[in-house]
Amino acid sequence: MRQRLALAIAFLAGFSSCAMASVSSTYDKVTDAQALVARKAIESTLEKYKDDNTAVNVYTVDELNTYVDSGVYVQVIRDRDKCQFTPDIEDRARIVGMPAFEYVWGDMLISGICVKQDVELGLDYLQKSVNHAYAPAMIKLSDYYERGYLVPRNKEKAVTLMRTAASLGSRTARLQWADMLVRGLGAPAYYEEAYSWLYHSLYFTEYEKTKRNFLQNEMQKLMPPNIVARAMGDGFYDI
Repeated sequence: MRQRLALAIAFLAGFSSCAMASVSSTYDKVTDAQALVARKAIESTLEKYKDDNTAVNVYTVDELNTYVDSGVYVQVIRDRDKCQFTPDIEDRARIVGMPAFEYVWGDMLISGICVKQDVELGLDYLQKSVNHAYAPAMIKLSDYYERGYLVPRNKEKAVTLMRTAASLGSRTARLQWADMLVRGLGAPAYYEEAYSWLYHSLYFTEYEKTKRNFLQNEMQKLMPPNIVARAMGDGFYDI
């Protein structure tokens, strides 16, 4: 755990120095007093709903994380709930600074989901979520950098982001990180670590299990048997 946190902290310290410049606009300027009032109002609302027997009108952090992890947050926010909770998502991203909400709000702005599209501002919120060590944001931004989508192509940043997300315990990132290594990105020095993370992670869907098995087989071709055996031991942190 200490190694994982140290890696994340080191990454964030280095990466934020070369991150995209924060978008400056009156839209994002909130005084400390306003932020405090808004934060208390949101927390009070959440506390009310916690003890309320009626339907909950806002997403909890756990709910939103579940929607993000399963990749259905767009369908839930736009299709099921008809965008009615968009103001709450914005408030908890813009004022409170919750990383899951920063991620979702950023993606909503980038894609024009329930709001007017603003790619630049959306990327800024995605970066804020990355700076708060939110693995899904790292995965998405890594993909953007690898493809050169909306940002300049930068494979080094793509590799750094994905490896950090994997180190934080994201099972999705561990699959994608191993996939990047198999495709020739990254460095051989990462093979044992990535294989160990993959080996010690639990997957539940048939797709994930099949992909994990394929990637493990491919990675075994890149390492001598004794390194593979060591990676399967307890030398690396699992989740």
